[in-house]
Amino acid sequence: MKPDTTNAPQTPPANQPGATPTPTTTNTVPKPATRSKAGGWVTYALSTWHWRHPHPAWGTINAAGATLGTAGIAAAAGVPAPFALIGGALGAAGAVAGGMADDLSGRRLLWRAGSWMLPATWMASTVGLDAVWSGPALGTLAAGTAAAATIATAAGRARRRRTVTRHLQAARADAATARERVAAAWEARIARVTDVKVTIRAVQAWPTRSGFTLDADLPTGGATWRDIARRTEGLATDARLPNGCEVTVEPGDSRGAVLLHVSTVNRLGEDHYLDDYSPLSINNPLAIGVHRNGEQALINLRYACGVLVGQTDSGKTNQLQTINTQLIRAVDAIVWHIDLAGGGLARPWVTPWAEGRAPAPAVDWVATTAAEAEIMTRAAIEILKGRKPAYQQRMRDVNDDKIPVGPDLPEIVIVVDEIKTVPAHIVAMLTEISDTGRAAGVRTLSCALRATDDYLPVAIKEQARIRIGMRVSDEKELSYLYGWKYNIDSEAAPYQGCGFLLAGEPGEAAPMPFKGYRTDPGRIDAAAIAAAGWRPDLDPTSAHLADQVAVRGTRAYTDRWTRVMPTLFTEPTTITNPTLTNGNPQPTPTATPNNTNGSNIARMFDPIPGDTLDAALHRLTTITNRTGTPAGNPVPELLTRALDATDAAGGRIHTADLATQLDMDPGDLGTELGRILRDVGVERHNTTGRLRVGDTSKPGYLATTLRDAVNAYRAGTQKAA
Repeated sequence: MKPDTTNAPQTPPANQPGATPTPTTTNTVPKPATRSKAGGWVTYALSTWHWRHPHPAWGTINAAGATLGTAGIAAAAGVPAPFALIGGALGAAGAVAGGMADDLSGRRLLWRAGSWMLPATWMASTVGLDAVWSGPALGTLAAGTAAAATIATAAGRARRRRTVTRHLQAARADAATARERVAAAWEARIARVTDVKVTIRAVQAWPTRSGFTLDADLPTGGATWRDIARRTEGLATDARLPNGCEVTVEPGDSRGAVLLHVSTVNRLGEDHYLDDYSPLSINNPLAIGVHRNGEQALINLRYACGVLVGQTDSGKTNQLQTINTQLIRAVDAIVWHIDLAGGGLARPWVTPWAEGRAPAPAVDWVATTAAEAEIMTRAAIEILKGRKPAYQQRMRDVNDDKIPVGPDLPEIVIVVDEIKTVPAHIVAMLTEISDTGRAAGVRTLSCALRATDDYLPVAIKEQARIRIGMRVSDEKELSYLYGWKYNIDSEAAPYQGCGFLLAGEPGEAAPMPFKGYRTDPGRIDAAAIAAAGWRPDLDPTSAHLADQVAVRGTRAYTDRWTRVMPTLFTEPTTITNPTLTNGNPQPTPTATPNNTNGSNIARMFDPIPGDTLDAALHRLTTITNRTGTPAGNPVPELLTRALDATDAAGGRIHTADLATQLDMDPGDLGTELGRILRDVGVERHNTTGRLRVGDTSKPGYLATTLRDAVNAYRAGTQKAA
């Protein structure tokens, strides 16, 4: 199933995150016909009719039957008619007396009296005329019985309604009394623990019966909600809450209000699952777990970037896969993965497609090497720069300065695992994407093992409105992640898979404890197959912009799987012959190329205009570090190749010609070779490095210079790093 593609944004709303979205429609839903009171009584009578339960109409029917039977016997026995009236009067008197003893209302006493006198009157008239079994007599009895049954039904319904109302009023009164007691107790507790004298204006019990929320007004004098937030652990202790139950604090509806969420039942120790793989929209919040109060923990990546932090065995990877599950369900978003730790994050999402069990990969692009990550981030920058000019009319149609995304123009979410492993110049490009990609529909979600500036760059963190902190070894890391204004107690999320979620601007809300949904490999496989039918393709304009990134031998975006598959799947026997959604079939990999570890990064890129010197230096450093040297040989590979090329050229060669031989940029080559020579103290043949080859004098290298450097490396005379 492929979604329709039109210029108008298509965002199927979901009534609840994780549930199948309700299709939008412009048809008017007909209103149900108005029902009369009499019709309501009849419906009530039929709906409550049951042989085993007394019904208000049963008394009338029984009375009619008894009246008819008594009249027949009296007529056969020749009983005088006045005796019927006397019996009715005595019965009415007894019924009224009993009702008065029960303190019934006047209307009910009148009803009881009438219930005796009317049948007695009918019986007296029919017995006196000897017409008990005549048609008019039976018809009159039937009509009276129907009327009385209807009145009894209405009266019974009214009594039940009044009874329910009384019970509700009593329950409300009891609840109000209980709330008043809770409010008074917590007002005293807050004043005792925090020295802030609040006035609690509402106590709201959670629907899950696992806690309650206090809505309080702060006193005058400058006290803030943070003054209470600093003592949440003391409040929980003073209230003697069960282990695992905490108090969390956040701002109220004004600067003079505060909300305190008090959990009384620990729901974070339970495992929760979300086995729903129906379509979603990136425009709606995505459910990633459950809060203490049983409500879903929600994030919205439509306009915001996010960060996810957690130490090993904290449940970070599971949480990341849960977010991936929700993202790939979106019919108007595509997911790109950067995972330089082997591709374990993305492999389960691509495997069903690679094995031929799904028509499309759940993840649209995967980077497992620094080279591919650089291509991807450069492509994202090209897209965010070119999308807005290309879709000006689309933005005008909705009167917005941000591109409305849809299945025909999906948002791009770049998920980065272990951002510490990503080279600095790629992190800089990810920062640029975070800073400028909001209007173009390009967002990032970055993950790190620790919440410190060396693991999670400050620029990435500061741009992230969505911050998820799983279990960490030091509470100071949570303070770094969320800001020092919060007094976060790590014991509030003590279990694996628990964490804190800040889903708004710091200061607008407080990090709330939650338990992430459990997402195991089987569920990932099921989700990847289920969502494959509606995975959107990158819009042609964006695909063309991405292909503008200069990559030698392949197109940056269109041929991405040609480069990625050999690095993502090192055992080609498990791969069938997947066909890309853009119509480019890819051959089955038969062997893993020798350069799949990213060592071909220099050969992969053509010179890019405007590339900074720092980026070029970092890229060449990456080349040297990744290629390394053969075991036991300390000579840099670049130096060996340069010497071989110089010897082949007759012992001397210009730098530009050597760069051509080595398939490198001349400036990059000169910088890197200069560093290699300096590391072993080898000087160039002269101060300028110029030499004559033929009739031309240009900077270049002599084979003797390079050979001296090779010998110095082999002798171990290089400087310490």
